[in-house]
Amino acid sequence: MNIKKKWKIGGLVLLLLIILTLILLPIVAKNYAINNSKTLLGRQIDINKLKINYFTGTIKVIDFKMFEADDVTDFISLDTLILDTEPYRYITNELVVEQLYIKGLTINTTQKNSVFNFDDLIAFYTEDSTQVEEPEDEDPFKYSLNNLELKNANFIFNDKDVNQVTNIEDISFLIPYIGWNQEEKSNADLKFNFENGGYFSSNINMNPIDGEFNATLSINDLNLNSFYKYVSEYAEINSFNGRLNSQIKVTGNINNAVKAIISGKATVNDFEMTDSNNKKVIALKKVNTKLQKIDYTNSSYVIDSLNLTEPYSYFQLDSVTNNLFKIFKLDDTSSKTENSLVQQPKDTIQSTNNSPELYYAINHLNVNHGVLDYTDNLTGEEFDYHLSDIKINSDSISSKADWITIYSEMLLNNRGTLKAKLSANPLSTDNAEIDITIERFLLSDINIYSRYYLNHDILEGDFFYKTTTKIVDGEITSENKLMLKDAEVSSAAKGLNALPLKFALFLLKDKNGDVNLDVPVRGNMNDPSVNMRKIVVTTLKNLIIKTVASPIKFLGGLVDGDPKDLEEIEFIYLDTIPEGKPLRQLDKLIDLENKKKGLKIEIQHYVDLKLQKEAIALSELGNAFNAETKQDYTKKDKAFEIYLRKKAGSDSISVKAAISKLSATINLDSLATQYNSKLIKNTNAYLKEKNTFTRIKVLAADPKEPEHTGSKSRFKIKYDMLEPKH
Repeated sequence: MNIKKKWKIGGLVLLLLIILTLILLPIVAKNYAINNSKTLLGRQIDINKLKINYFTGTIKVIDFKMFEADDVTDFISLDTLILDTEPYRYITNELVVEQLYIKGLTINTTQKNSVFNFDDLIAFYTEDSTQVEEPEDEDPFKYSLNNLELKNANFIFNDKDVNQVTNIEDISFLIPYIGWNQEEKSNADLKFNFENGGYFSSNINMNPIDGEFNATLSINDLNLNSFYKYVSEYAEINSFNGRLNSQIKVTGNINNAVKAIISGKATVNDFEMTDSNNKKVIALKKVNTKLQKIDYTNSSYVIDSLNLTEPYSYFQLDSVTNNLFKIFKLDDTSSKTENSLVQQPKDTIQSTNNSPELYYAINHLNVNHGVLDYTDNLTGEEFDYHLSDIKINSDSISSKADWITIYSEMLLNNRGTLKAKLSANPLSTDNAEIDITIERFLLSDINIYSRYYLNHDILEGDFFYKTTTKIVDGEITSENKLMLKDAEVSSAAKGLNALPLKFALFLLKDKNGDVNLDVPVRGNMNDPSVNMRKIVVTTLKNLIIKTVASPIKFLGGLVDGDPKDLEEIEFIYLDTIPEGKPLRQLDKLIDLENKKKGLKIEIQHYVDLKLQKEAIALSELGNAFNAETKQDYTKKDKAFEIYLRKKAGSDSISVKAAISKLSATINLDSLATQYNSKLIKNTNAYLKEKNTFTRIKVLAADPKEPEHTGSKSRFKIKYDMLEPKH
């Protein structure tokens, strides 16, 4: 065999060896990688197929898996990985990737407390790591990355702390080009589906030279139930549902991403949260928010508009707390906050003081068709109230505004209406103005409170109310005008205050049956001992008591003249027929009875019998003097005194003693009874003459009443309500 033939055979063998090596290299590389993966990668891996195209520089991996630390459970898996490079360009210090394609990537992560299932990998790659400084004169490394695509990827996160598994499905994105020396922004599109429907998509444009970027992040139809278990960590709830849609724009620089500016819009549809008893607590048909500018670095948060459609709230109040505090575990907030402030390091407090001042603003706030169901058991009975068709609107709510104004209106228990205007300093509760108008509020709706505080049930009636309240430096000045229309009440079996509400209302009613009241309220909001509810109740209680205690003040306006004429009618001890002023007073009582239907009037006769009998004795002896001397004893005082002493048989006896001695034979008790009986009879007859159907009663007061002592002959007038006829 000649030399030339040997070279041919040798070259052919070498070529076969090279080809065989190239054919076997993927198999050898795959097996080597699998067998030494723990040393190379920190975890056991498995590869079904590894293909290399030496002509195009393409590497293809089929069915790749990286296991958990237990070497059994899948941590990362993928169906296909294609890497198309130009290896020869690496010689010129340049990395060129024509395509990076990953399909079917699945990543399983778990967390328990603060431990993740990839902590060992982090430790593996950070252990004994040293930073190698590149020579200053070395040419910069250039790169050209094309067609970076992720398709049908899945991310699974198992939070074992709350027993919640979150699946993010069908993640896909495509980055057409990223280059070292590119002049235009790179585009990156990302999209993935949520487990319960909906998807996330994004478009990111970035300039790799200066780091400037802008991104649009969109969420479509995200089911909020996916976050239920996270929310339930902080709230005692049974459900958390709704659908989120948003389109957020982010602009900034990748080198200082925290200074990025956020704007955009977000919408939540059909939101509903229920408590541990499966009672709906908070719900919204729709909330639509337009974000004008969120600047976290400068603590600036500006919302262009916030619109709430058909919001619903259920609020339950008891003497200690309320249902929302219970649900969100806020009962001990004050003490926790106090403790945290005490334990806060000084340097932390200083850094907080140096941070930018918080600024917030809502340019437009609108609430439409809201509903609030309120309940309490403050009186021992469950009180339920329904507020509906709630509308709230305001413009320019801002933390820097000196004064903001909010308008609202609503329907009260499907009948009454409320309109309100609230103006306040957003940085202080010590200064505010409140104007509220209520019309056609059904009084029986608050029957539970009336029964508890006022000892009366409200049978019917409408309530009209207007308040103008000002709070200046914590001092509250509230002027309240109330009108009760056609109000009717009845006495209850028990109550906190046994007040004569029924009679007070009767007295306060005008000729149209309306009650008009002015109720001023004063107090200091900063005084912890001041309870505004108690102030209002006390004010109403005092008003009722004063009204009943001084009925003439409210009745006197119905008839002309001095209101004192309606308090009592005075006579002399010897009067038996009302004449002069007493007649005019009786006429006023008849007039008052006619004008105030249902008014009960009693006139009770009081007289000091001892003084009356002395007057009768004087009168009887005087009449005897007149008959014997033909003189008037009331005009002849000296002659009458001489007459009395002579009759008594003593010149030194006093006039009073003489009268007492001489009247011993006179039946003064019988005469006094006759005088008083005739006065009562004649007074009653006069009233009947003026009004045949009068119900005014003329009575003799109980002789044991202490008011007889020292009293002239008089009628004391008492007022009450007539009992209804059955």
